Amino acid sequence: MARYGGIDFFGPNYSSSAELRDGKIYVWIDPSKLWQPEGILARISQWPVVRSVFLWFRVLLQLLGSIWVLVSFVGIMVVLWLIVRLMDFGSESIGGPLGAILAFFAIFPILPILLLFFAAMKFTVIGRYHGAEHKAVAAYEKYGEVTLEGAKGMSRLHPRCGTNILIYIVAISLVTPFIDWAPWAVLQFIVISEAWFVLGRTRVSIAIGNFIQKYLTTSEPGRKELEVAVESLNELLRAERGERGAAKEPVLLSPRY
Repeated sequence: MARYGGIDFFGPNYSSSAELRDGKIYVWIDPSKLWQPEGILARISQWPVVRSVFLWFRVLLQLLGSIWVLVSFVGIMVVLWLIVRLMDFGSESIGGPLGAILAFFAIFPILPILLLFFAAMKFTVIGRYHGAEHKAVAAYEKYGEVTLEGAKGMSRLHPRCGTNILIYIVAISLVTPFIDWAPWAVLQFIVISEAWFVLGRTRVSIAIGNFIQKYLTTSEPGRKELEVAVESLNELLRAERGERGAAKEPVLLSPRY
């Protein structure tokens, strides 16, 4: 997961958080809190609707498993709430065409929120880290190891990118203002994830997802972003292989490439 200033990776047993400071790469390794169902529970977790419950439960655990991710999520939620409140206030106090526009955005807050999200992803270092994250993962999936040269040759677009679910989030968000039913506040998450499970691997969905990644949520990473991604994923792989464990102090690495 890309964030401002670094990258987080999550494995079955550990998670890694890496960032670049003063020319050095800092990598933290923490025990992963991602619970994995086993046996009959693993089969049940693949059933429709049930799989969505497991998906959002894992997302919650992922948020709680990394302080960086949790802080980012809380910050985003606060900003989104402020945006909606400001648009509500503006529509009531300004009036006229501008007030009508603000009122429209207050009803469909997903639209201005997406504009801010895409701007942050595309025009800040987050987009470059996001592209580096995809390249590092693709290199590991292809070669079984992660090197700078291997990652450089990979595409920054990835078919399993989490931002691909934005297609379904936007679609449901545009319908939600017209549904006056309290349980929908929870059910909409099930509908979003089920649509992703069913339609996410279709050609149309992949094509739209690739378009979003290419033009809105990733940028071509530079050398330093790639180095952070490569080192972060390599340290995670070392931990998963039992070559190192979690530690409170970060691993301090000099760029090697």
